[in-house]
Amino acid sequence: MTSVTINTDKKSLREFGLVFAAGLVLFFGLLLPWIWDKPWPVWPWLGAAGFAGAGLLLPQLLKPVYIVWMKLGLLLGWINTRIILGVVFFLLFAPFALIFRLFGRDPMQRKLDASTVTYRQESTHLPRERMERPF
Repeated sequence: MTSVTINTDKKSLREFGLVFAAGLVLFFGLLLPWIWDKPWPVWPWLGAAGFAGAGLLLPQLLKPVYIVWMKLGLLLGWINTRIILGVVFFLLFAPFALIFRLFGRDPMQRKLDASTVTYRQESTHLPRERMERPF
């Protein structure tokens, strides 16, 4: 992984505190109890009050939590990128490559021909009228 600097100025810490507080309330205080038909817990509201209060009054208190949270996010982003790109490659590009190889299609025209002097292809010039109304 590459080294990324984590911005820990007051504005970033304040935003983190408020967004984290809203996330706690929305996810653990409202959404999950509603989905599972459980009583509304008190702890998300208390945690949200703590994060929002610290974010508004003393944002520097949130710096250690913010750094750990950002490093966790960077790690998960690094892992997810590899998983998603691997899935896209093996489910999309690899089957197309196998099908092209089975049918002998070479869209990039990469086959070598010893009798050819050059592989350069002349560009085709389109008439000027075509650019008047391209669509």
